[in-house]
Amino acid sequence: MKFIYILIISISIGISTFAQTATNFTCTDCNGGSHDLFTELDAGKVIVLCWVMPCSSCIPNSKTSYNVVNSYQTTYPGRVFFYLVDDYADTQCSLLNSWANSASVSIPQSAFSQRFSNASINMANYGAAAMPKIVVLGGTTHSVFFNSTVTAFNSTNLQSAINNALASTSGFENLNSSQFNISLFPIPSSNKTTLSIELKSLSNVKVELFNLVGNKVSELIKGQLNSGNNEIPINTSELANGIYFIKISVAGIDKTIKLVVSN
Repeated sequence: MKFIYILIISISIGISTFAQTATNFTCTDCNGGSHDLFTELDAGKVIVLCWVMPCSSCIPNSKTSYNVVNSYQTTYPGRVFFYLVDDYADTQCSLLNSWANSASVSIPQSAFSQRFSNASINMANYGAAAMPKIVVLGGTTHSVFFNSTVTAFNSTNLQSAINNALASTSGFENLNSSQFNISLFPIPSSNKTTLSIELKSLSNVKVELFNLVGNKVSELIKGQLNSGNNEIPINTSELANGIYFIKISVAGIDKTIKLVVSN
């Protein structure tokens, strides 16, 4: 029944009327990480929501959307995020993960790419359903910059929307960089390395380690760190050689630094 319903609305959908502002949600992702949409937007993040059934017809546009978001990670690190969301939160995270990790889909999970199966992220808040349904949100006004339909989606329009959303948060580059500074030494790492986090004030900090394909390897820190420079030793002796990413989250702001292990 669910497939028939989606098929009907996907055929009939055109340009839809949708809310011009986002609807807040507070929920956890499939890794157990907590998210409050408005807090993230207020911190200067641009969020690309992509609802999927999941199904084979969802693959082309959702994969294209992920690739577009991925293309911003070098020039705008910690600014543009991809949230893959089950359409009606009736698919378990394990099944959503299997679909996303399959060779035909290949949408990795990473510091900027998360997965959700939570009814708090409601597709109906943005007009008619579509498979996939892709929405771009940004700015302290919590604006909608893009709301896709099956017939109107293309990567150029998505890129333009993300650029517009980034422009609306243009003051956050310097703000975010001034909240805390990070460095890693030595690179490449042999057996151990040290992560330095310089904080402006006492802050709640979470540090996570991801492998190259976006799977979380471990949570290194979750708690308060003092103002000033904090040095965190990281044992890499049991890690396989290769490239990893360390994600540091402080007060709703995320930064990612690359770790190269060569034991």
